[in-house]
Amino acid sequence: MSEHQQPIERLQTLIDCLQKTLDDEADCIEFDLEMDCLAEWLASGADPTLVVKPRIQAHLAHSRDCAEELEVLIAILRAEQNGLLDDIL
Repeated sequence: MSEHQQPIERLQTLIDCLQKTLDDEADCIEFDLEMDCLAEWLASGADPTLVVKPRIQAHLAHSRDCAEELEVLIAILRAEQNGLLDDIL
């Protein structure tokens, strides 16, 4: 794999995501803008039905990459909240 394939693959993933986005669904860019705050709320135990906008929920249902990214960030934040990262950081 050349050093340029990974950025090209990431760009293609974003293009694919944008092309598959429905009219009533957020796109990857909109999701990225909200992901940090959303992950913080969810990691702190907020009710997803109250903090996840319908457009974002629709996007997460269609974009496995974004859903996985959110899940990983929530897991990291929960580990940090529980002191599980103290020895690592």
